[in-house]
Amino acid sequence: MKIPDFNPETIIHGRLMKKLERQGLRNDSIYPIPEGMERVWQVFIDGQKVDHYSHLAAKSQYCLMNIGVSLDKGQYVTLQEADSSGAVIIPFVIIQNEKLVYLNKLNKKNNYLVYAGLIRQWRLRQGGWVWNVPRGYANLGENSKKTAARELMEETGLAGKLFLLPGQPLNPNSTYFETGHNGGVIIYAINLGPDLADWQNNKVTLRHRPRPTGIDETIKACRFFPLARLSQLGDMFSVAAESRLRYYLENLR
Repeated sequence: MKIPDFNPETIIHGRLMKKLERQGLRNDSIYPIPEGMERVWQVFIDGQKVDHYSHLAAKSQYCLMNIGVSLDKGQYVTLQEADSSGAVIIPFVIIQNEKLVYLNKLNKKNNYLVYAGLIRQWRLRQGGWVWNVPRGYANLGENSKKTAARELMEETGLAGKLFLLPGQPLNPNSTYFETGHNGGVIIYAINLGPDLADWQNNKVTLRHRPRPTGIDETIKACRFFPLARLSQLGDMFSVAAESRLRYYLENLR
């Protein structure tokens, strides 16, 4: 829907716009709806319909939601995570010559296997119990690497040297999520070696049972699967992590 006679400069310098900016209540791509424009969203607060509005915002420590006008889509809704970021972590092991080896000991001239660690977690919006890679929101003022280390410890009990996988920050759904040019979800990896895990009977086991430090009781297990398995999961962050790690390993010298 094209916006008729819409001049964003008029709104940008308006009183409402300045108030929203001061209070940190506006996503970058959303503006208040101009007077005279028909509202296409039916808005209800506690079951009570709101007949007239210019801008709607809902804010928490994790994200900011806006309903207003987007210059390219007409009246729209967007979500923006705190600091426009989050972190995904893919723990992995490498098996070569029937034993676990560290990444820096890998001989790419010979065949090798890669297994990735997943957590089994209850995710209501995915229909129940699912396998997915550890991940989470960034806390306010927290950079992505600290987020990754914290989430890995909270969800798996694992700790170690994280490294960044190549690629742009992810926007999980560019229709509704707003990340801008510099924001988005960052993907990290952690290589577990023979001091932490074993390879027996075609199965990866951790030497010490992980003890998650978080209070999220919906996490029930942490297991390792062949890397290709991740590409078949319904969780898009896991699919992206598999692709990024595979690219990294294929281009490793």
